[in-house]
Amino acid sequence: MRWVFLILFLVLGVAGTWGYSFLKEYPFKQYMLWIQGKGANRYYSLSQYKSLYLRPQAMDKMAPYQEDYVQLWRDFPISNCLIPLPTRHPLFQTIPIIELKDAKHGPHLGMIIIEPSRREISRIYTMPTTLYRDHSLGQDLFKLPFARNRILKKNLDTIWNDIFSYQIIPQEKNIDDMLYDLYILHLRSKILPRGTVRYGLLSPGKAVIELLSKDKDYQVELAITQKNGNIYSFVIKTEKSNPDSQKLRSKFFQNISFMPIDSSMGKILYTEFKQLNFARQVDQEGMLYLFSAWSQDLGNKDLVRDMVYYLERGKNNGEHLKTIYKFAFGRYGKTFTTRKSFDENDDPNMVLQRKIEIEDVDRRMEINNAPRVRPLGPELTSEERMNLYLKKAKEEGPAEESEDMTVH
Repeated sequence: MRWVFLILFLVLGVAGTWGYSFLKEYPFKQYMLWIQGKGANRYYSLSQYKSLYLRPQAMDKMAPYQEDYVQLWRDFPISNCLIPLPTRHPLFQTIPIIELKDAKHGPHLGMIIIEPSRREISRIYTMPTTLYRDHSLGQDLFKLPFARNRILKKNLDTIWNDIFSYQIIPQEKNIDDMLYDLYILHLRSKILPRGTVRYGLLSPGKAVIELLSKDKDYQVELAITQKNGNIYSFVIKTEKSNPDSQKLRSKFFQNISFMPIDSSMGKILYTEFKQLNFARQVDQEGMLYLFSAWSQDLGNKDLVRDMVYYLERGKNNGEHLKTIYKFAFGRYGKTFTTRKSFDENDDPNMVLQRKIEIEDVDRRMEINNAPRVRPLGPELTSEERMNLYLKKAKEEGPAEESEDMTVH
């Protein structure tokens, strides 16, 4: 009997030791699977795992931008971004970007920077402001009180900076650190765009994400900033081998700030535009004022009409006008053109639309300017007209009675 108890005691001891070891090792083993994109289950899974989610990569250092023509730059609000743009600059010119995705949403706005030779060296897109989402409930693991309470101890600013700077090193660590690793990994899978090549923190709250570029000669980057729960961002395209393009990249990253869209700011810009002389109004400088004002009030059709009107009276504005013609026709069904000259390289459909609009304007002017046909002879007085009507009634005789009569 003693042997039975001894054997049972040994078995229970071994089972207890094994059970303790299993319970102790299981969280780490499961963590190691999840952190490598394996072992997906109801508590934690990543639909698109990438090894780059583990370790952010430091971004290239940007040389400080030294501007030789400070007076030829001005900060213009384009949507929610305050962007330094050249005005009558000897080296850079601007062309607006208006991309209308669909009728339900507003257009995406931006600016192309070109050299005097008309060659593009840089472009920038503004992105709509979004709210930071609580991604902690995206996995059942973070719904568990034990895990959720530990995640909520971190403030938003710390989490945001860690998304772009925290190195996840798969190794044995305490349960809190393992949970935080998994949480940061989950956030990166949600926040980083699908075409991400690398990402890193530029400064506290400001991050840069390099995206896959279709053109190998250009680098495409998404600048993304979190401030008080709001996420602001813009996309910049830079020519890798062009020193001027690299300088513009530094200037944009160092100087672009964010602001809420404000229609009153648009009114101020329009007032400033009206104070420019005519030569500056019909130049790209005037376009910047009007385009910037319109970006603060995208429903203002009059500003679109004004952009067309003044650009058509300037020189070398064909590329600007093509952009605005296309948007205006897509949104309003007309181009607002008033100019009869056409470029042989213009879109034939847009040329046809402009000709139709010009013909309509000419027709209305002909009607308004046509001489009015005066009646022959002197105009009759009201009494004379009444006598004439009575005379005609007597000559025609009594009217036949209708078979169907209605008595009121």
